Amino acid sequence: MNKRALLITGGKAPSVQHFMAQHLPACSYVCAADSGLDTARALGFSVDEAIGDFDSLIDTESLDHVVHVRLPRNKDITDTEAMLKQIRNKGFDSYVLIGGGEGRFDHLFHLYSLFSVYGAPELWITAQERLYLVRDTHSFTIAPLSPISLLPAYMTGSSQVSSRNLFWELNDFLISWEQQSISNTCRKSPCEITVYGDPIFVSIPFSQ
Repeated sequence: MNKRALLITGGKAPSVQHFMAQHLPACSYVCAADSGLDTARALGFSVDEAIGDFDSLIDTESLDHVVHVRLPRNKDITDTEAMLKQIRNKGFDSYVLIGGGEGRFDHLFHLYSLFSVYGAPELWITAQERLYLVRDTHSFTIAPLSPISLLPAYMTGSSQVSSRNLFWELNDFLISWEQQSISNTCRKSPCEITVYGDPIFVSIPFSQ
């Protein structure tokens, strides 16, 4: 069985024109947190389960057509954390995340903090970018002069990163909470990123 889940949370998510489902790795379970159910329907996903207090859900009638767990509004965890707990309890060991990008900083900061507890997504798609989790070596085929940023996947993460075909080439460059490579540039394709230590996110804007 494929033990990868697709998680769709609230907050800003990719538009239909920016989103291309054929670029997703295979996922055997689709779960939505609160208004992530609106996003799932907009992007054409059939949801296996929804979870949350649903105070942000626009299309409340959609709950009549999906298995869901309604949580109390007054609770000590967010709907997204409840979703992460749910798929962990179901035995999923990896996931792809859609939504939860830019917007309220407290929500974004909290979501990022959850990766240290539940693991980071293999791929995180927001309204503005795709963030790929890189653990060892990965090549990216993107247009020359495209921006590319390298970020820690965990708050406590520390990695030595080297690159090939970036404008500002990296050679055992420290990626951590204190230091990142922001808005680097692809000199020519493919760009190769090699990571030693904790995994990192490679962020590529949708405009590229």
